[in-house]
Amino acid sequence: MPVFCSFTLNRKETSRLVCSGFGEVEAYSGQKIGRDNPDDVADVNVGPIPPGTYYLVDRQSGGRLGGLRDFIAEHAGSTDRHTWFMLWNPHGGDITMTHGIRRGQFRLHPEGERRLSEGCITVKSPADFERLQRYIRAFKPAMQVPGGDMQAYGRVEVR
Repeated sequence: MPVFCSFTLNRKETSRLVCSGFGEVEAYSGQKIGRDNPDDVADVNVGPIPPGTYYLVDRQSGGRLGGLRDFIAEHAGSTDRHTWFMLWNPHGGDITMTHGIRRGQFRLHPEGERRLSEGCITVKSPADFERLQRYIRAFKPAMQVPGGDMQAYGRVEVR
């Protein structure tokens, strides 16, 4: 059963990530003046995730040093990246073009010690994220991602 979530850029400190069958968690996207601000979606590393549809897929570590980078990040103030999800854009994959600016590598993850979001959807409470990711992963990825052979757990609609 696919999971359908929605997240609204509301110009406030946090918003709600609402997922079918689960409920809602407090979350945010972007940082500083760009946090949850739809006017700043083209501001790289500051603005929030651009509005659109994203597919929830397992995060890949990527590259020759991906596993090493994940290990270092986990022990240097980040969170366990193995539990994160990629937010896959059906039109550009891991890249999203907005106002002619290239953005990408958007993820759904818990807040870490640095409280950092460079456009990812960041769940404020690590305990809430843990419950959410377990709920999502209780279902087999069975939703076809358009334009590829990947299977998704569901979709996130960003407004």
